[in-house]
Amino acid sequence: MTTEIQKRFEDAAQYDSVMAKVFPGYEQLPLVILSYLRTRLGRTARLLDAGCGTGATLAAFATRQPEWSFIGVDPAEPMLEIAQSKMSAIGMGKRVTLSHGTVDTLPDEPKFDAATCILVEHLQPDNGAKLHLLESIYRRMVSGGWFVLFGLHGNLSTENAQNALDAWLEFVLLQGLPETTRDNVRHRATVEDSLVSEERIQELLQEAGFVNIEKIYQFQLLGGWLAQKS
Repeated sequence: MTTEIQKRFEDAAQYDSVMAKVFPGYEQLPLVILSYLRTRLGRTARLLDAGCGTGATLAAFATRQPEWSFIGVDPAEPMLEIAQSKMSAIGMGKRVTLSHGTVDTLPDEPKFDAATCILVEHLQPDNGAKLHLLESIYRRMVSGGWFVLFGLHGNLSTENAQNALDAWLEFVLLQGLPETTRDNVRHRATVEDSLVSEERIQELLQEAGFVNIEKIYQFQLLGGWLAQKS
């Protein structure tokens, strides 16, 4: 294994533990999301997790919804390998299908009753890429299906968003993480990622075709929305 590939696997292996310290409530997010979906979906359902990462959300869903089926897609092979190991360890290897790629690489049929996209949207630039991601998910859902979007957002030129960012960076330090991690979080949020305002998130969801948009979560810069395919 080359040094570069080995580092990717090491980063993927540490992903969940690091995210749990960087994002307040990260470990509870799957159950927060599932609590909304359970009130809107039937006994059986087919769900897509776009950008499934290490499979934390899929594992939480699959163990609690024995008659739902799941497909997770992610472009990072090291993450998918960990997700596959996780599914096998909890006996969900046959109920959860993992696919290497993006939503665009999935077939249009059969369609999904619900979809989730967690901590992915803010990685896409708002040059058409954000909208394309949402449209790709929308196209693969049944009419009336439910979509949950979670990600970082905020207009960092405003005082409110800057205050939320400052509080988040302090949270990182309070978790015992080093200042280098705090600085990396700041750089990602302000330079590498593409955070947009809450109003822009609403616009993008509407442009993609979603209706009945409801904000269901907010903590510092992390927000969550529930929407329905028209």
